[in-house]
Amino acid sequence: MYEEGAKKKVNIDERLFERISMGDEEAFKELYELSYKPLYAFLLSLTQNAEDAQDLLQDTFVQVFNHSHKYQNKGNPMAWMMKIGKNLFLMQYRKNQNKQTASFEELENMLGLDQIQNVEDRILLEKIFSEVSSEEREIIVMHVVGGLKFREIAQVTGKPVGTVLARYNRSMKKLQKDYQVNDRE
Repeated sequence: MYEEGAKKKVNIDERLFERISMGDEEAFKELYELSYKPLYAFLLSLTQNAEDAQDLLQDTFVQVFNHSHKYQNKGNPMAWMMKIGKNLFLMQYRKNQNKQTASFEELENMLGLDQIQNVEDRILLEKIFSEVSSEEREIIVMHVVGGLKFREIAQVTGKPVGTVLARYNRSMKKLQKDYQVNDRE
């Protein structure tokens, strides 16, 4: 499922949205199968709660289904769906802020990360999930799991590309420094 050391790019045929807007249930199932894992990982990185992420995932797909006619060459379909999910999260965030946080094991189970054989990669993923800020985690998940480019992440987050790049690089340096220190022990 995941190649060692490689990002997984989700390739979504933009014509799926046109088919969905015409009521094609198979197109919607295909879109769901292609995108639910990286979309869930992204939402989990935002909510830090598995139940909330699952609820947001469902709400996001309802919005995608209801607004599929509005998607017309808007760039990366995954970025468009992540933006819908993030907007739903921001609306719900104000309602509930004191939820239990999600564990790395929940993310690992959902994404099938237990298939990653390289122990160093698994340790790095756990560090990403537990030691970086939620904003840094959001950027890392969109880039590494969702396969989004930094300009697409900037569109989803509403931040300048330079800010996205700086936060990504800062978090990766922090993780590399932490990993090197732990590796020497």
